Amino acid sequence: MDGREIGRRRFVASAAAAAFAAAGRLGAQTAGGGILAASAKADNELAGAVRSALESLGGIGRFIKGGERVMLLPNPQGFRTGASTRPDLVAEVVSVCLKAGASEVRVCSIHYGSRWSGTGIDKAALRAGAAVWTPSGSGAWREAAVARAARQKTLRVISPALDSDVFINLPIAKHHGSTRFTGALKNLMGINAGNAGWHQGTSYLVDSIVDLAATVKAQLHIVDVTEVLAENGPFGPGRNVAPGRIVAGVDPVAVDTVCLRLMGMNPGEVSTVVRAQERGLGTMRLTEVSSTAELTTWRGT
Repeated sequence: MDGREIGRRRFVASAAAAAFAAAGRLGAQTAGGGILAASAKADNELAGAVRSALESLGGIGRFIKGGERVMLLPNPQGFRTGASTRPDLVAEVVSVCLKAGASEVRVCSIHYGSRWSGTGIDKAALRAGAAVWTPSGSGAWREAAVARAARQKTLRVISPALDSDVFINLPIAKHHGSTRFTGALKNLMGINAGNAGWHQGTSYLVDSIVDLAATVKAQLHIVDVTEVLAENGPFGPGRNVAPGRIVAGVDPVAVDTVCLRLMGMNPGEVSTVVRAQERGLGTMRLTEVSSTAELTTWRGT
C-alpha cells in the first residue's frame, strides 16, 4: 500500500472496523530509494527555499495533479515567534498548490480561534486563496481503525484528512515539554480528537502519536525550521534558535531527524522518532546525497 493508505479516493468498509485505502500515485518509500528529505536555506528568500526543496523531491507535480483537493495542516499555537508555523510559509505553499492545479486548498486544524489568534496563519491563507477549516458539526469527524495498535485501536479525526486527495503537513519544528520535540510526526495531533486523553505519561502519548502516524499519512511534509523554540515549548516564551531552513520530505521520520539535527538535538533521544522508525514509518539512517550552503538532500542508508 502506498502513502495514501488512508482516506484518499475511496472508503472501504469491513465487518470488523472501518479502514481506509487509496490508489494514489506515490509508491511506498523505502530505505535507500530516492530523496527522503531536503533542507533549503531560507534566510532571505522563503519562496525560493520552498521551491528548491520541492524540486529536489521531484517537484510539486509529483504530489498534486490538476483538479485535486488539498489539505494543509499548519501548527497554530499563538503569537510568539517560534511557536507557530510562519504565515508566509503557509501562504507560499497555498500558492504553489494552486499553481499546480489544485481545485481547492483547505488550511485545517482541530484548533479554534484562540490558537489561531495572533499567528496570522488564517489571514495569510485566505489572502493566498485557501479556505480555513475548523470542525463544526457531526460531519466534521470520521473514525478510522488502527492496524497493530499500540494504544489507540480507533481514531476520530477531522474529515478533510481523509476526504482530501492530497494531505500536506506544515508543522514548525520546536521543543515540546511532553515529548521533547514536535515536528512532522507530532503535528498530526492537529487532526485528532481527544488529544487530552493521550497525556497519560510520555510512553502512552508517544505510542498514540505513532498509532496516528501509522494510520493517517501525509504525502508531503514541509517544516518551518527558520526560527523555533528551543525550550519551554510548545507555546513559549523561551529561548529560540534560528537554523534558517525549510525542511521538506516524504518520510516523516527522516524529516524529523533532519530537523532535530538542525536544532542541535540527538534524534536517538526523541522517543517519537525512534518508535516511529521501529514501527516501520520511516528511517533515521540517512546518507547525504548532495550538500551546498543552499540545499542539502538525504536518502535512506
